[in-house]
Amino acid sequence: MKKLSILVSGLLLWGATTYAQAVRDRNVIPLAVNLNEVLRMTITDGGNIEFTFNSIDDYRFGISGDAATSGSANPNTSDPMYVSNFTIASSTRWELSYGAEEATFIGTDNPANTLTLDNVGFSLTSNGTHTLGTEITSAPTVDGAQVSALEQFPIVLITDNGNIASSAGDVTDNDFTITWRCGTAEVGGAPSTMNPTVLLEQNPSPTPDRYIVNVLFELASL
Repeated sequence: MKKLSILVSGLLLWGATTYAQAVRDRNVIPLAVNLNEVLRMTITDGGNIEFTFNSIDDYRFGISGDAATSGSANPNTSDPMYVSNFTIASSTRWELSYGAEEATFIGTDNPANTLTLDNVGFSLTSNGTHTLGTEITSAPTVDGAQVSALEQFPIVLITDNGNIASSAGDVTDNDFTITWRCGTAEVGGAPSTMNPTVLLEQNPSPTPDRYIVNVLFELASL
């Protein structure tokens, strides 16, 4: 009996050793990445532009924020009264459309009075690290080389330059200046050129009035 008891105990110990499993535990920490699109245009100054013609020279030469094309005032530097600055911050490639809300300027004294949009023009300058013709492109201004006439909305003013590089970036990348002019008759190589006749020589002569139109800007991701 004593020997049998010892044998049975040994078999039980062998079986327990043979079928023992390693103990494991598992936990999970979920990770997520939320990419919220950032798309913002800010007009930093020059949000209200008004040209006032007070002299014959104004009518003869026009008024401009550009020293090289300004008429009667002939400033030594660009006149900030006719300059708009804006920045764009975007996490994605983007496109900026612009244009006048109406087909013509409309008189405030008499809404029947109209003035064609092409009496107003503008040049575009990139002040940021994204340069026109490289990361970005502007067809209306031929990448900033030409003066473009004001057109009715929507016209693509600035867009990403295809596969060359991305327009995405912060305000130091996308910083722009629009220099406006009126009645300067600057006709160049842009797709839309200003009225080639100055206000003084137009027939019929524009009726004295205060003419207004809203210029819209719309920023969209690509």
